[in-house]
Amino acid sequence: MKKISVVIASLTIIILIAGCHITNPLGGRPGGGSEMLYKYKWYLTELQGQPFTFIGEDNYAHLLFTAGQPNKVTGSTGCNRLNGSYDLTGVNFIKFSPLATTKMACPGNTEAKFIEALGQVNNWSIANEQLLLSNGKILVAKLNAVSMETDKLSGTWELNYISGLKIAFEGLYPDKKPFISFNFAEKDLMGNTTCNGFSSKYTMKGNNIKFADPLKTMIFCEGGGEEAFLNMLKKVNKYAVSDENTLTFLIDDVAVMRFAKK
Repeated sequence: MKKISVVIASLTIIILIAGCHITNPLGGRPGGGSEMLYKYKWYLTELQGQPFTFIGEDNYAHLLFTAGQPNKVTGSTGCNRLNGSYDLTGVNFIKFSPLATTKMACPGNTEAKFIEALGQVNNWSIANEQLLLSNGKILVAKLNAVSMETDKLSGTWELNYISGLKIAFEGLYPDKKPFISFNFAEKDLMGNTTCNGFSSKYTMKGNNIKFADPLKTMIFCEGGGEEAFLNMLKKVNKYAVSDENTLTFLIDDVAVMRFAKK
């Protein structure tokens, strides 16, 4: 009799475990709860199976979730700010209310596709620091996690100091100054050397950062400003943000580049 009870109990546990796997076909959520939604800002990388590349003026498409009554979602379409509410029910079900946006004119129809896609979403999961928003088993949107600390790097930063110059900073950049911005979705540093546009892949862990060799346009540049900027950028291995408006790049503990938020 005891053996029969043990067998029945074991079968019951197996059925319950199998049922849990059936209700979560997208692979589960490390951390196991909706608190993971609130821990990060989520930057859009893929929409309806296609890489999401639309970028507005100093703006990247993202979502930020806040728990409450009701639950709030804010963010950007990559062009306009958005806000609305959402419901979480069951294990991993989510439903967005109709979302409101500001009314700035945007090129193409990418913004409309993003808003429409969010309206189709009914479940979510998090894996490998990515938020997967789906309709049933169909993946609708994929977003990368960016911590609130790292998100302090968002915006456009203009260079106002670089070390090791043989001439004064104003002499090296008499008319324009180099500027940069971080594309968190693609892990790209983008900007302008004052002469050429450029992009560089980066890797980041904590406040350690490393930039790959940049890709840039090929306009001929007078003076040594571009060369000094790109050469120093390749040597950087740390960063620090102070008072939310100052970004410093360092080599170990030595400040070598400084930027102000525009």
